[in-house]
Amino acid sequence: MDTDDPGAEAAPSRPLPARTSEVLRELAYAEGERVSFREILLGLRHRAFGFTMLVFALPCCLPMPPGIPTVCGFALAIIALNLIAVRRRLWLPSAIADKSIARADLQRMVDRVLPYLQWLERFCRPRLAGLTEPVGKVFIGLVVLVLGFIMILPIPFLGNMPPAAATVVIAIGVTERDGLVVLIGLLTAAAAIAVVGAATWAAIHEIVKFVTS
Repeated sequence: MDTDDPGAEAAPSRPLPARTSEVLRELAYAEGERVSFREILLGLRHRAFGFTMLVFALPCCLPMPPGIPTVCGFALAIIALNLIAVRRRLWLPSAIADKSIARADLQRMVDRVLPYLQWLERFCRPRLAGLTEPVGKVFIGLVVLVLGFIMILPIPFLGNMPPAAATVVIAIGVTERDGLVVLIGLLTAAAAIAVVGAATWAAIHEIVKFVTS
């Protein structure tokens, strides 16, 4: 799926809401029992990269059944490759774009995260443009690729939540074109990678200790 595909159904002509939280609220409380990722992305245009990262990272900030973090991590890896390739238009395979979720689940997720997003958006404004321009986006893509790969792995304990939370912060920075928030997200990503690495090492150590005892 290409978010600027001229053959796609035309998006509504009304302007997009000013904030990511407003977009999420409108999507969550629109009509229909289910919503596909294609529907979510259609018409986002310049928001597509950051907003899509946000959509796939948000579910994994909460405990999720097996399988969902893997799908989300795979999707984030594809988005990251789009950034690394400096694509102007976001491409997602139809196998992901056509997936849908119950709108009630989307509403529940949005209701839980909206206060935190709105709090963060109070501080967002366009700044440190270098981090949201093509060169900066390549580096962002490399970091998100690592985070997505971690989310694919069956990591115990905290699992996929730290890398998902870091990706959410990065995604908001990209969507709002705020390089400072992106920088905070990158630092959060470094901390997340360290936490997950420590948890994985501890789990391996315990397994080895159990096997050799």
